[in-house]
Amino acid sequence: MKKVQYFLVAAVLAASCSQAQHRYNEGFLALRDLPNAVKFLPAPPVSGPEYDKDVEAYELGKKLREDPKVRDHCIHQDTTDMNTVFNEALGFNLLQIENHEIMYLLAGAIRDVRKVSKPAKEYYKRAKPFEVFHEASLKLKADKAMSSSTYAYPSGHAVRSWMYAYVLADVAPEYKDSLNKCAEDYSKCRVIMGRHWQTDIDAGKLLSTKVYEKLKQSPAYQAQVKLAREEYEAIKNQK
Repeated sequence: MKKVQYFLVAAVLAASCSQAQHRYNEGFLALRDLPNAVKFLPAPPVSGPEYDKDVEAYELGKKLREDPKVRDHCIHQDTTDMNTVFNEALGFNLLQIENHEIMYLLAGAIRDVRKVSKPAKEYYKRAKPFEVFHEASLKLKADKAMSSSTYAYPSGHAVRSWMYAYVLADVAPEYKDSLNKCAEDYSKCRVIMGRHWQTDIDAGKLLSTKVYEKLKQSPAYQAQVKLAREEYEAIKNQK
């Protein structure tokens, strides 16, 4: 009898985990409700004043990374998961698995924004700065400094970091300035490292902004924001 009860409990737990995983993997918006990035993003520059500014930013980044503090900071950003980066910016661990409603809110929004950013990368197929100039980028491991598995435009790191900032500001609005500063800093490091052009970063922020505007109109997103805020209020009361 005890064995039967054990297996029943195990089955229920497995089903619950499966449902939770499914919930985390779903976004809030259908593809048809999301904007087409190719229609609102300008094509990345290949010449002219905007391209010259990109090159200037790349050259400035190389100089900035000569400073050990800047170098160490950017490597830290590159080798640390984004949840930790934003927890550090907030000064407490908001993003952790125990805070299910907050994590679901964030995971769903990231899933939605990736539906828009990935096709844009594949469409533009822009090479990264270090690839164009055949120079090593700033990476912790030397064998990674001259390689990349993705295209440059728009910057996926900028896309995700700005979506984190927008969504978490809905949960903890008093931290909005800190969250925006974190996204700005995280994105800036990508240019300093030579992993992205400045226009990649600008496009990433614009893309996240457009998707976030759609999310704000979603009843499903708003309902989850309410649950996340309630969870956040409980966390604050425990601090």
